[in-house]
Amino acid sequence: MQMHAAALSVYHAAKIYDMSQTDTSITQEAVGAAANSAKFLAAEAAYNATQRSILAHGGMGFAAEFDVERYHRESWVPRLAPISREMIMNYISERVLKFPKSY
Repeated sequence: MQMHAAALSVYHAAKIYDMSQTDTSITQEAVGAAANSAKFLAAEAAYNATQRSILAHGGMGFAAEFDVERYHRESWVPRLAPISREMIMNYISERVLKFPKSY
């Protein structure tokens, strides 16, 4: 379910970006909010999927023959780079929810 939600969020962000190229009523903040939300959801879905895969494989989840541990290690990259989950949450809270800066 998370993977499907992440994919739909990515498609929505791409659609908003494409529409913003021709429609001037779509703000860059709307594009940024959609893109940041999509990155957040996709990174979390990938991490959770690989974590469950390791649990399903049991002790063999860390065996080099299955590459499950490598996928799990690689699923950390979108959560950290180029911006972290906390930076995304700060962007959404400030720009979308209009909360004051928390840092």
